[in-house]
Amino acid sequence: MPTLPPELFDEAIDHLWDDPTTLRACSLTCRAFVPTARLHIFRTIRIQGAGHCDRFRALLATAPGIACCVRRLTICAAYKGVDAEGRALEDDAWVNTIAAVLPQLTRITTLGIARVRWNALLAETQCAFAELFRQIQTLFLFEVRFLASGDVLDFLSAFPVLSELYFHGVSWENESPAPLPLAIQHPGYMEARKEQERMQLSYLFLDPKSSPTLVTEWLLRHPSEQHLRSIQLCWREIDNMKGVGDLLHASGASLERLSIEFPAGVPEEAVLQNQISLVHNTGLRSVHFGGLKVAVARTFLSNHLFPWVTAMISQIRSTHLQEIIFELELNTVRDLLSLDWARIDRDLSREEFKGLTVIFYVSCNDTIIGKAVKDVQKGISDCLPGFRERGTLCVSCI
Repeated sequence: MPTLPPELFDEAIDHLWDDPTTLRACSLTCRAFVPTARLHIFRTIRIQGAGHCDRFRALLATAPGIACCVRRLTICAAYKGVDAEGRALEDDAWVNTIAAVLPQLTRITTLGIARVRWNALLAETQCAFAELFRQIQTLFLFEVRFLASGDVLDFLSAFPVLSELYFHGVSWENESPAPLPLAIQHPGYMEARKEQERMQLSYLFLDPKSSPTLVTEWLLRHPSEQHLRSIQLCWREIDNMKGVGDLLHASGASLERLSIEFPAGVPEEAVLQNQISLVHNTGLRSVHFGGLKVAVARTFLSNHLFPWVTAMISQIRSTHLQEIIFELELNTVRDLLSLDWARIDRDLSREEFKGLTVIFYVSCNDTIIGKAVKDVQKGISDCLPGFRERGTLCVSCI
């Protein structure tokens, strides 16, 4: 009886990559299916407590070959209560027990760390992680706590081949003084600098619960020039809008996708001094303006809402632009009248934007009434007559 080539079985099993139940059944069906099934079953490992950690260590002790299947590792501690000041307490002591298996995980490229106090880990645990960091390309940090801001920068500098950084809810208790030059800190200055120069970030996510200024300034001071292709930024620090502009300028023509939000608004001087400009981002394909809330908007420059948005649109010089997305939060439908629609329509109707898709996601208290939804859609459509002749307009009330 003829048999099929093993490559065909591997191909079939590969199509089951997101079906763990079927993959487990395949691995129990035939010995020849085990290697390919394992690659998908153990590709992503999530350890959420001491019990998970013990079971994973026991698994690797009985089947060490599984370690080479792991590509994504997430270490997620939980909270066990609050302290006297009402601050959440991390149950992360068990994280030290994972240090023994980290040297076996030689093929991990994606690492997630959540609700862990970095400075509370044992020195040997930090060293084991540091060796792992050298191969990490994608890093997720969620509510990780450090002792000082300098510790955050030292931590980030330990990822020489990092390409994607998600920085969410990261905090530190103390601000560190300005760091000394590396040459003064230790004799291995040139080696450390050469290692750092390998890092080339392509994706950056910064949320308002962390200090985006710290990471932004670290990137701008980095030994190698960064060419970010995607930036997702939520910026609350209105006293340092220049940091946003410097990051956009440094990204230059490499930047393709930008999602930007200013929950606290944008000060007038930042607009007047052109601190946040898209002139240099000539490779932009998508721009997303989020969190446009009337309740926190500042009116200046002819008393129109969100003047920084209209200013940034007018500065776009990219001939590759495919879409612009607006997220509006209104109190009433009448709030629409406060935007500078004439300028927005004029800028969106430029010849180089022909074929552009513009999407409005509108949240409005009035839209609980059916007629108000139609009023919002018609109001925005009527305000952009020039653009409707050249591009595609979508208005969705949420």
